[in-house]
Amino acid sequence: MPTPEFILDLREKIGHDLLWLIGCTAVVVRPHQTDAFGHQDAVMAARESASMRAASAPTVGSNRHLGSLEPWSALPAASDANARASEDVLLVRRSDDGLWAPVTGIVDPGEHPAVAAVREAREETRVECAVERLAQVHVTDRVTHPNGDLAQYTGLVFRCRYVGGSPGAGDDEALDARWWQASTLPPMRELHRGAIRAALSGHPLCELATGDGVIPVSG
Repeated sequence: MPTPEFILDLREKIGHDLLWLIGCTAVVVRPHQTDAFGHQDAVMAARESASMRAASAPTVGSNRHLGSLEPWSALPAASDANARASEDVLLVRRSDDGLWAPVTGIVDPGEHPAVAAVREAREETRVECAVERLAQVHVTDRVTHPNGDLAQYTGLVFRCRYVGGSPGAGDDEALDARWWQASTLPPMRELHRGAIRAALSGHPLCELATGDGVIPVSG
């Protein structure tokens, strides 16, 4: 979807100045099925990853957060890893940098972030989902958009259960949408890797991510 109207209105007042926004991420999962992309697809995606430096891509920090270009697994090392190996994760191939990522979006004024996550999944991938839990809260690096706008986001990551629909690009923010095996995912920014790991961790408490660390929580 295009830039939300409320952001355009704010930009008329503040220009390119830093804008603090609320973002949401929907990590949509389902039981594994044979149509999910696997290792060879992840290898091919790695070969195309240089597009993150395209002119249309936002600059996040120093753009160093892509990490390894090898396929990677989001599965926890804990004892429940075998059970979670049977899950697939819904990913979107973003139109701005060409990278695969979970569904992300901006929360509208007055909108509940969980509602926004479900809405963004529907708009970007044509898939219906239901929120299971809040998996992570993080703060992004400063983002510089191609037009010079500066932004930074409080990100709320939701683990979501697949309800229905066949994935595909639903708006101009997505080039494609596919199911991927959780055990072999394509390269992506470290922020998105962390979000998926938190959603698949099986931990009952929300992860409070900060930079390269985690704020301890007790339950």
